[in-house]
Amino acid sequence: MTLMSSIMAKRILAKRAATTECWPEGTVQTADDLIINGVSLVRTSRDETPTVRIGPAGNLWAGHLTPPQGFITVLLTRVEATGYTDSHRHLVVWVDAELDQCRPILSAARVLGRTSSTHTKRMQLRPRSKDDMQWMRLPADIVVGDLLAVPCKGPVPLSAVRRRSCQPNRQENDRTDNPDDDSQFARACLK
Repeated sequence: MTLMSSIMAKRILAKRAATTECWPEGTVQTADDLIINGVSLVRTSRDETPTVRIGPAGNLWAGHLTPPQGFITVLLTRVEATGYTDSHRHLVVWVDAELDQCRPILSAARVLGRTSSTHTKRMQLRPRSKDDMQWMRLPADIVVGDLLAVPCKGPVPLSAVRRRSCQPNRQENDRTDNPDDDSQFARACLK
């Protein structure tokens, strides 16, 4: 084993440990699933998405969060569309959940239900609020219908992530690279 391979192996293990700590206590990660309190998220997704699972925060967050925020919510959502920004530089992934009322930990987001052997690519997750332009890395072969598990800080009720938008063409209208140019297409339309 060379020095370089040792360094790379340690780096991969460090990243895996960091993402493991972002999930609720007792979460078991498999190659294509997450099991929280004995319940498979892939099996849960057969009912309906989006859905949430709330659990006590892992060791990474235990000392930093006060009691109401001492929880991690796992948001299980499905990819509705993929596309590119106007400049065709970045991939945009649209999901069936509203993200404006949660604080996602996008660095730990992962695809469930299948394993991917392709490299990861930097992407935007939408819909999202104007001032919360965040990036995540997911497999480059992400397609419509894929399941995403996204850990979020604090407890997030299901009503906060259910779709409220009544604009069917919001995906075509909300394409920008610049968060300052982002319009309010992702806002809720109250009936």
